Amino acid sequence: MSKKGTKLLYARTVNEPILKAVLADINKSAQTPDPGFRTREGWAKVWGIASNNAERYIRHAITMGKLVRRDFRVVTKTRLRLMAHFGPPSKRKAP
Repeated sequence: MSKKGTKLLYARTVNEPILKAVLADINKSAQTPDPGFRTREGWAKVWGIASNNAERYIRHAITMGKLVRRDFRVVTKTRLRLMAHFGPPSKRKAP
């Protein structure tokens, strides 16, 4: 099996200055999800269920107000992408 394409594009050594600047900017735009926020697969692992069932439970939790959806730019195996993460809503102070 070929290993081609398994290395992060953003981590490669680049000698050309313009491409180096572009890749550095892309790496800077990656975000770390807030504490308590997980992907659908992350919640499925915590709950010990299949990811399609976790999706259903997450949707129900969102309608109940127990979870909120936030999108974070994260580096996956091969690229930077916008991924949905689900976590507890922020706590507001009562007026």
